[in-house]
Amino acid sequence: MHRQPMYRVINEDLAAQIQGGVFSSGDQLPNEHDLAKQYGVSRMTVRQALNLLEEDGLVARRHGIGTFVSEKSRRGRRLNRLRSFSEELGSAPDNITSDVVRAELVYPPKDVAEALELASDDSVSRLTRVRRVNKEPAALQDAWIPYSVAPGIVREPLIDNSLYRTLAERHGVALRWADQSMTASLLGKEEARSLGIEPGGAVLHGLRTTYSTENRPVEYTRGWTLPEFPLLLRIEAE
Repeated sequence: MHRQPMYRVINEDLAAQIQGGVFSSGDQLPNEHDLAKQYGVSRMTVRQALNLLEEDGLVARRHGIGTFVSEKSRRGRRLNRLRSFSEELGSAPDNITSDVVRAELVYPPKDVAEALELASDDSVSRLTRVRRVNKEPAALQDAWIPYSVAPGIVREPLIDNSLYRTLAERHGVALRWADQSMTASLLGKEEARSLGIEPGGAVLHGLRTTYSTENRPVEYTRGWTLPEFPLLLRIEAE
């Protein structure tokens, strides 16, 4: 079974605490020694976790003083790396719930077949979910997975509501990279009905094709994210 490295586990736990208000803007985090003792790991592992928090803009590290929650830290989806919805938000899995709108085996429409490099008569699993944060709708995700990649995935509960974790742990799919586009859009009637809100509101519409370590497309997702959960990126100078 695939397990996340400990620095990722620590990173996600600290990010969830920051996003959940356990640590507020300007608060100092426990030092590396105390965190290492708390999580039962080396200081190097803690340092890796803190590096990721800093890359995501959640903390600022002051040499010789400590690590502090960024004054500009805010709620949003961070797309610096390929990761699950809860990881993008920096939220604990318990805060993220899903309403399954559709879970079925179908033939792919043309755009899906092209993205997944499939024939029109190849079977795909379609999984459409409303993602909620603290019970409030945050996004609608319409995912398509080749049947050969994850047979039966629409007939079984996802592990911790995570498609990526289920692909990795239950189906042995190692993810490597993704192509993603994001455009501003207005929420259509069907999508609004799924989210339980009025149509016509502004959303970020995303298309993502995710590839395995074998450079094989294993997921194509259409997504609609509400403006309360903006996409946050940290861009480094060359």
